[in-house]
Amino acid sequence: MKPYRIALLVLLPIIFSACHSKTSTLMPSQESRAAKPQTLTWIHHFEEEGARKWLDTGTQLFAKKHPEYSFGLMGVDGGAYMNLLRARAISDNMPDIYMLDSISYAKDLIHTGHAMDLTGQPFLSQIDEKYLNGVKTEDGKIWALPIDVNGVGVIYNKDAFAKAGIRTVPSTWSAFLETCDKLKKAGIIPIAAGYKDSWTLSWDIAGDLMAKQFISGQNWISNVETGKTTFADDQVHFKDVLKRFGERLAYINDKPFETDWNQAQQMLAEGKAGMILNGTWTIDGVKSKNPASNLGLFAFPNSENPEDAKFGLKSTGGIVINPNSPHKEAALQVLELFASQEMGNVFQKDKKALSVIKGLPTDFDPTYIELDQQYIKTERVYDWSPYTNDFSNQDLFRTYMDALTKFVIDRDHNVDRCIQELDQAFDRIRKRAK
Repeated sequence: MKPYRIALLVLLPIIFSACHSKTSTLMPSQESRAAKPQTLTWIHHFEEEGARKWLDTGTQLFAKKHPEYSFGLMGVDGGAYMNLLRARAISDNMPDIYMLDSISYAKDLIHTGHAMDLTGQPFLSQIDEKYLNGVKTEDGKIWALPIDVNGVGVIYNKDAFAKAGIRTVPSTWSAFLETCDKLKKAGIIPIAAGYKDSWTLSWDIAGDLMAKQFISGQNWISNVETGKTTFADDQVHFKDVLKRFGERLAYINDKPFETDWNQAQQMLAEGKAGMILNGTWTIDGVKSKNPASNLGLFAFPNSENPEDAKFGLKSTGGIVINPNSPHKEAALQVLELFASQEMGNVFQKDKKALSVIKGLPTDFDPTYIELDQQYIKTERVYDWSPYTNDFSNQDLFRTYMDALTKFVIDRDHNVDRCIQELDQAFDRIRKRAK
């Protein structure tokens, strides 16, 4: 959730002028003032226009119904988001409300008492039960209001595919490489890469890695982090994931580390690029740049068996309340509003993503009609909520991202060297932590 960016600060109406009036100079006790609204602070990492519009609509609707409250919305660079939250937690300066992409990735915030237990809240009955699993800890407690069903795979421009004479999406790895060749011959960049925003690197391989974790039934990222396994053990065939990554790097745009996420999305929006490998939140970003973008989705093909090409869908994060907030009762009312069908429809319309709220239509956008028909209804999907894509230990995470960066820069894309250096670096970091 939500989920890569230049840091931005967006403060919505939080300054209200007090109204002063005197009925008479002889009766100053009759002076009246309008009470200044109390401000609910909300930190998020939404960059996409549709997501911000949904958030603005909901908070403005709440403030209209409850004029005693206003909102201070703060949007933060996705790459720096968790570091900011953890720094605020340490300094006891947490917002009233905040977003989390993954409960499993933020257990430290839960354990230190910075997330309210939402178990049993009436508004949770509005959520499709299967999407509550991703916001639960092992003890069954619920820590966030999930908002969307995130998918991980390939987002493609149908017009670019048509221009290159590609009539069907690839379902095997060899067919994927053939697709890249056809796009390249047609003068189209096969894959848009915005590695200037480093978070996109790990999501470039997420469609492959998540599927491998699902097939093995193991949260491999967690196992590596705790030292239960190593990169060299190749528990989920991470070597093959890297190998495929190296092979498709021949098809990305020039100067990927000078290209940011917005520029990569712009390439796909204009049909200059054929594909982006990332999450379904990409659709909002691309269509914000070009509403006429003719987009589609397909599962990343990680083998020569078409049956392995399944689309990963999950909901593992959402809206969290700070239990130490002086406005926690109001915050619960905010979540009640955002769990309504009214806000679910706004979400699907503006953010262009599948809502977790019951009873909403699935034909709100052509891109999702294809996903529903080709994958959801044919049961070619898997739940990736038990699996993570990032390391929660920040030293390990930075080391992992540095290794992926070095792998891209290395002209040989040497898999064995990358694996060896990762294991050596992780061992050093774990020993320092003991």
